[in-house]
Amino acid sequence: MIQEDFSENSLIEITAHELDELQDFLLSDAVPQRAMLLDTLDGFFTALVIGPGTVLPSTWLPFVWDMSGRKEEPKFETLEQAQRIVELLIKMMNSLVMKLSTSPDYYEPRPGTMALESDETRDFLIKQWAKGFMTGVNGSGTAWDPLLLDKQCLTLLAPIYLLSLRADDHVPLESEMYRVWERVPECLRGISEFWLPSRRGEMATGKGMALATEAERIGRNDPCLCGSGKKFKKCCGK
Repeated sequence: MIQEDFSENSLIEITAHELDELQDFLLSDAVPQRAMLLDTLDGFFTALVIGPGTVLPSTWLPFVWDMSGRKEEPKFETLEQAQRIVELLIKMMNSLVMKLSTSPDYYEPRPGTMALESDETRDFLIKQWAKGFMTGVNGSGTAWDPLLLDKQCLTLLAPIYLLSLRADDHVPLESEMYRVWERVPECLRGISEFWLPSRRGEMATGKGMALATEAERIGRNDPCLCGSGKKFKKCCGK
């Protein structure tokens, strides 16, 4: 879901301070234990952005809060806090839309852009990024099947898949796996190119939609964006 037309709001990239704010919430006791971290989110959103088409917040938010599939939900203190966190999530996704649309050759996954305190931290975040990406693929139902059934194009996904298999171990990555990681940006460009006709077709038929304003429309009596089917005030807006 790479969009070629941006609303005024979506042109505002998420700042480092806002990323810290989002990370603080994701690490807090308000979210389930299996909630995503920023690097997991970066991989997850990347899969959604370069994939076959638009994925609505009501579909992807449950994975953000609980990757285990048990659909546990965060406990927001106020409606304003809920709106703020969803706004930051959508802003983070839209920042990736901009980067991958305007400068795809310069895009690097988040773990490759930071100075990290140790090799152990780097290994952990690389694995988490890959796990997030594969969650985006596997959580899209059959949408990714055309790529998964294409043997030649499937090789583009293989490096990310291999790294995701290591997400829950504590074994340092071998030098061979670092070489696999170095291939990921090129593979992402190939995956994005594979899905480009699908995304363009979606935009041409008017099915693509801007996400930047979704957070602004949450009311207490609206359906919760987490996808539970409950009203917001009886779910994440408690």
